[in-house]
Amino acid sequence: MPIGKMKKHKEMLQHPVLRPHLPETHWFTDSRTSRMLNTYSSVFIKPNHGSGGSGIIRVKRLKKGYEVRRGSSRRIVGSRFVLRAIKSYQKSRHMYLVQKGLRLAKYHGSIFDTRIYLQKPGGKWVISGTAARVAAPHKYVTNYLKGGHAVSLHRVLFSLFKHNRTKADAYFRKISKLSVIIAKTINKRHPVRELGVDIAIDKKGRILIIEANSHPGHMLFTQLPDPTMINTIMRNKRLIWK
Repeated sequence: MPIGKMKKHKEMLQHPVLRPHLPETHWFTDSRTSRMLNTYSSVFIKPNHGSGGSGIIRVKRLKKGYEVRRGSSRRIVGSRFVLRAIKSYQKSRHMYLVQKGLRLAKYHGSIFDTRIYLQKPGGKWVISGTAARVAAPHKYVTNYLKGGHAVSLHRVLFSLFKHNRTKADAYFRKISKLSVIIAKTINKRHPVRELGVDIAIDKKGRILIIEANSHPGHMLFTQLPDPTMINTIMRNKRLIWK
């Protein structure tokens, strides 16, 4: 069974290098969600066991009331009814988390984050694939299954930092280093041999860990024009599962 988001979040919180990069995240309760809505301009409500961007609810504070969105459905409600609106989008059998909303950096007008695909075909973790996941226009999630598409991470970082190669390379190295630390941290308690790490850069240039997926999909990497990464991923899969 996949490892729940909260379990992985708590494990990462224990690592001093990872802790500053983790957005505030709690179990969804009425009181906790109300406090976070009063503190932040937006929050995300996520199922503890979910993938592909499925079931994610975004709540955004407006001048009057809140916008509550799940997929293409949206409601504008007053503060008295925001919790009711959130719960109307939730599935009763699922446990949910509430997470601080991130103001993600953009590439060609659409938000993006990064997917780092790590594998352990032998005795150590290796990075088999890196990509930027660029959201479809006007979408608030970047997932491949929700219309997001892959772009070379180097290209996106180079564009983000105004063609400053030194800065783009420094961010790439930092993201890669954090991803390996995440894989080693999760692997201490769980026998995983593949991990998909989602890391964001916000509008202020801060690197933030969204989550780590213990059953990562690889189809995103088929969108890249260079087949090197998907070939590496598939080769390592054969070594892992032989």
